[in-house]
Amino acid sequence: MDPVGGHEIEMIRPLTANPVSSTATATTADATAESVALVCGTRRVRAVAAVESWWRMSANGDNGDSFGLFQIRRPFHCCDFLAANDTAFNADYYGAILRAFYDGRQGWSIPPKGIPYRAHDLWGSVGAWFSGRWHDPGAERYIVKVKQELYARDWRQPGF
Repeated sequence: MDPVGGHEIEMIRPLTANPVSSTATATTADATAESVALVCGTRRVRAVAAVESWWRMSANGDNGDSFGLFQIRRPFHCCDFLAANDTAFNADYYGAILRAFYDGRQGWSIPPKGIPYRAHDLWGSVGAWFSGRWHDPGAERYIVKVKQELYARDWRQPGF
């Protein structure tokens, strides 16, 4: 299957009690990415953070309504103060929402248009984070951007 096109189902690892490693060299962004990675894999989390904020916690998008690494957007999500000022909260919140979509707990939030919502569709979950819809055109464009970043791995370049 083409890595940028198509849809594939991926299994994710179960959550554990202590997901963050205790390496002394990990930065805050690396540690939180590792924590959220239990939801969808370290590289995918890093790719989403690169697309959303270029890994800048200070990023503020959507005309001042989206905050932090994963651009948690008000009024659709809670806790804008924490989302803007706490890296771990920002990453954990993103991971929790993604996990809820993946586990099939967000069907109530997806309007019944287009492709039917279903559990265990990781890319659908990533796209729904962006658009609030299940595999709609906006979600599909976002998924392509994340996949492109996933394979480019810009975060590994000097000066990133």
